[in-house]
Amino acid sequence: MKKTILMALMGLMTVVCAQAQTEDFPRHEVAVSYGAGSNSQWVNAFEHIATTIVTVGNVTYENETFTGPFSVEYFYHPKEWLGIGGIAVYGKNTQDVMTGSTKKGELTQAYYTLMPGVKFDWLRSNNFGMYSKFGVGATIRHEIYDGNSESVFHFNWQASLLGMEVGARQLRAFVELGVGEQGIGLIGLRYKFN
Repeated sequence: MKKTILMALMGLMTVVCAQAQTEDFPRHEVAVSYGAGSNSQWVNAFEHIATTIVTVGNVTYENETFTGPFSVEYFYHPKEWLGIGGIAVYGKNTQDVMTGSTKKGELTQAYYTLMPGVKFDWLRSNNFGMYSKFGVGATIRHEIYDGNSESVFHFNWQASLLGMEVGARQLRAFVELGVGEQGIGLIGLRYKFN
């Protein structure tokens, strides 16, 4: 009887140890990135074109600068291939509003975005990985012109169809190609931990 109990306990310990070994992967990851070609940048460009057309070229925008999109993201991995988390994005746009050749003022727009997201790691190794990432959420656009301010909410999203990361098991550099508020292309650093 003692021998049977001992064998059962050893078998149970083997199963538990084997399960622990197969689930030995970083469960948390934090990333920071910088992108280009965000949804907010595209919307801003189309708004400028529409304003110029509607005013028959009387109102134009000059000296435009766009900062960002800067992103911070966190994902928790219940499975090695599946991450569930969120993405925060910040961008800022400034430009001079011109009527003819006269500067009428400066327009500043800041974009604050929060998106719940999901990440699918479909190729994983100790030094390289490939993945896809999707997020859907909302943006607050805060606009200041001539001392007046206005804030509006709008729907936003990110679909990074191809992401590649390289580096150590815990710290990696990455690039992503896709479309959305983080940009059509972005680069960054990712830290993974248990």
